[in-house]
Amino acid sequence: MRAIEFDLEGTASVVDIPYPSPGPDDVVVQVLSTGSCGSDLSALRGTHPFRFPPLISGHEVGGVVTEVGEQVDDTVVGQRVVVEPQRFCRTCEYCTTGRHNLCPKKQMLGIAEWDGSFAEYVRVPAYTVLPVSYRIPDYALALVEPLAVAAHAVRQVRATPEHGRQPSHLVMGGGTIGALVTAVLQHVSPGRVTVSEPRGQNSDMLKAMGASDVLQPDAVSDRGELFDTVFVAAGHAPLVAEAVRRCAPGGTVVQVAVFNTEVPVPVGELQVQEIAFVGTAMYTREDFDVAAELLAERPDIAELMVTDRMDLAEGAEAITRMASHGPGTTIKLIMEP
Repeated sequence: MRAIEFDLEGTASVVDIPYPSPGPDDVVVQVLSTGSCGSDLSALRGTHPFRFPPLISGHEVGGVVTEVGEQVDDTVVGQRVVVEPQRFCRTCEYCTTGRHNLCPKKQMLGIAEWDGSFAEYVRVPAYTVLPVSYRIPDYALALVEPLAVAAHAVRQVRATPEHGRQPSHLVMGGGTIGALVTAVLQHVSPGRVTVSEPRGQNSDMLKAMGASDVLQPDAVSDRGELFDTVFVAAGHAPLVAEAVRRCAPGGTVVQVAVFNTEVPVPVGELQVQEIAFVGTAMYTREDFDVAAELLAERPDIAELMVTDRMDLAEGAEAITRMASHGPGTTIKLIMEP
């Protein structure tokens, strides 16, 4: 079968690899859509913390089950599914209490030890698949995973305002995850959502996703407004201190973007303002349920987010280009093998 391989020279190219046969507890999924994200680009550049080329990358995926292992009895051939791309031990304290995203033995789809979804077929444990509504178009299935990231981030908010006041949110970064956080906020915690985003071409999309205001970063600072919740959804280190400054006393700063280096945090301000600073790691099945429900209700999210739809060959060229020169006008790239 065809797949995209990342090599050590920073090039993604289509190769032929063996068709995956399921183990006793596995299923094989024919990939209908798979999305590229920032972690794939950093893997190709050789800067990702655990995705090391050569490898078959990809972890945002949906498709149709084509084969099941002999011990699988709750998933059937022909089922339309999305994949929660975490392989975990299922026995530790975190796994048995529904927090498998914190499992110390967890592996993510799309590493050298577990071929990812940039392929025609992918093998995954049966417990990772989730049946989904036909109201979600085939090409949009891959968006459930990043939507689950956003849903999990929103669940980290510590409290809602008192006296019935609608909450105010600031999302710092209006790329894929920032836009999806905006949509999830309006789905589960309706209020005023301001998005700070320097790329003006994203403004209309962000407003359609639910943003009340889309402002340049300097404009947010100049206003001096404080927000109940601030989401750091862009990997720009100075945003962390700015997020604390923009957070109201008793509010929450949610760190969503991934940093591979140490970032200064103004701990004194956190203390005296009683601001909660929380991280967010991947998702749980509950977040996938929220994401699939939201996308079924709002398939327009895919229309707003997906700027590029390609086959594997075109996708390999685009990913190589974006890893070297940046995303350009691409918001979300979806491949349909």
